Amino acid sequence: MKIGIFPGSFNPVHIGHLALANYIVEYGEFDEIWFLITPQNPLKKKSDLMDQDLRLAWLEKAIGDYPKFKTCTIEWEMSPPTYTINTLQRLRIMFPDHIFELIIGSDNWETIHRWKDYQTILKNFKTWIYPRLGTGKIIFNHPNVHMVKGAPKIDVSSTAIRKAIRRGKDVRFFLPAGIYEEIIASNALASEEVKETDSENL
Repeated sequence: MKIGIFPGSFNPVHIGHLALANYIVEYGEFDEIWFLITPQNPLKKKSDLMDQDLRLAWLEKAIGDYPKFKTCTIEWEMSPPTYTINTLQRLRIMFPDHIFELIIGSDNWETIHRWKDYQTILKNFKTWIYPRLGTGKIIFNHPNVHMVKGAPKIDVSSTAIRKAIRRGKDVRFFLPAGIYEEIIASNALASEEVKETDSENL
């Protein structure tokens, strides 16, 4: 099978994540999309990353019984810091019958030169770029890099959702059904004093 690896902290998962992945798997070349839940992005500061078990539970609830979506926690078993190149290589070894390709936003493409062994990633794994609002013109010249054409641009971010909930805003419609209520019940965003410094991937 051809698997699209969609990495992110999903902190929390929101409708933008799901709509984009749904479009890619239904209109693209993939058999499945695997949501790769990252424990901590080495290029981001750890501000208020919510408990990973909660993030996983909410993502699994959001996916439900849709057969083309899977969660992937392989990085939880790897020694930190985790790097995309190591993860992709490990997946290829663990699942030799699958073809793995990377899906990233245009904001991540702008900083890919900072990724560990990024040239090895591009050489060995086809990479798909989806457009993000607020990023500039996407420029690339590599045979293994492609644009996700026609992908929906939904101006929603996990960072904005966390800030809104801390400020008492009811943003349940930015999230999959039932997730807002579970975030409130979990008290995972109780403190309004935490400074938001990360730029969350859609």
